[in-house]
Amino acid sequence: MVLGGLGILLAACHSESPEKVRLRHQKRKIALIAHRGASSVAPENTLSSIKEALQSPADFIEIDIHQTTDGEVVVMHDASVDRTTNGKGEIAELTLAEIKKLDAGSWFDSTYTNEQVPTLEEVLKLVKGRKKLLIEVKKGDNFYLGIEDKTIALIQKYQAQNWCILQSFYDEILQNIWKNEYPVASHKLIIGKIPWLPVYFDHTIRWGSFDKYYRASAINLNQYFASKSIIRHIHTNGFKTYIWTVDKPNAINRLVDWGADGIITNAATTLTIE
Repeated sequence: MVLGGLGILLAACHSESPEKVRLRHQKRKIALIAHRGASSVAPENTLSSIKEALQSPADFIEIDIHQTTDGEVVVMHDASVDRTTNGKGEIAELTLAEIKKLDAGSWFDSTYTNEQVPTLEEVLKLVKGRKKLLIEVKKGDNFYLGIEDKTIALIQKYQAQNWCILQSFYDEILQNIWKNEYPVASHKLIIGKIPWLPVYFDHTIRWGSFDKYYRASAINLNQYFASKSIIRHIHTNGFKTYIWTVDKPNAINRLVDWGADGIITNAATTLTIE
């Protein structure tokens, strides 16, 4: 009888349905953002991952951009091609033609053999405003000369101002975006903030308030530094906040309860949303 009872208990536990993500039926809109496209089911930052994300419940698709030595804006997270292609080298030292010859898919799965590294222009053509695009402007060993202007020119070419947002960890990049007052929304990326002290971290330790980021509409931080008080502090200063990168439903629900405006996740295609 004891063993039988234990078996029933284990079966009940095993059959328990996974926790659902509570994004619907909220008094406010909470954005779900597909990190590097649908990166859990397709190679990150490729057209395949973006196609999958377009079919997902995500409201936004997040991508990262770098610039080639011949001035083309390409979509990749790292400053080098080493991790996600079969090539070697820094993006800043390769031409677009050289990068286009690389296989950016087979590291993930043989199904994606010969997947190419996309350009930002190819992504804009694919998305066409069907979802919003959150574009992180990166840097290599040095800042990419003119990447901000080229990115905004592409956004304007495809009349994407209403569905594209630029974000960066680097104040220098944001200042270049803001200096010409382009009609494109922007977010400031940070890692975290020390509670009760005017100290925060982006790519370095900074002292001061968020006042200088008044042109940004959001301050986005890492999940491990997020708390109810930090989210309240960001809201009190007039910003929204999109928390990165959160995949577990219980963690997502906790952040939603704390007031997060959006969740950046690798699991956009696999989450069960209620």
